[in-house]
Amino acid sequence: MVLDGSHSTLTKADVESAVRGYWRALSAKEAVQQQNFYDDHAGIFATESSRLERARVVLLRRQREYLSAATRTAVQVGEIEVDLIGPHHAVAAYTIQLDAKHIARTLSSGSAVAEEHLENARVTHIFQRQSDGALRIVHEHISVPHPH
Repeated sequence: MVLDGSHSTLTKADVESAVRGYWRALSAKEAVQQQNFYDDHAGIFATESSRLERARVVLLRRQREYLSAATRTAVQVGEIEVDLIGPHHAVAAYTIQLDAKHIARTLSSGSAVAEEHLENARVTHIFQRQSDGALRIVHEHISVPHPH
């Protein structure tokens, strides 16, 4: 979450800073800080999603899987393309490389997943400058290219 204390016009630098801060919060296991990056009504299409889900549901799942004491997560953010779509809205599109070890996830088949490695995962965030000056995600879509 980025606070500037005003309702200033959004800049590309604001958005880039928010993107990097979001992934730092995930890697540092800062659950509350990560939650604060999202609008209360945000929707998320996660990598395994077959439908849009409310952010609060996805964040609870991410906390269980990625923010446990044993989990180690490293994220590298690629070049961030920012399109300003108004004075208070922007779209950020970029790729990430995510490496997570000791995650707590069980697949629908019942088998446990201990590691996750995403190369070139594609992320799109729509940000909105809120009335309190905070910059929050109102929509997120993460997808992973399938190997040929």
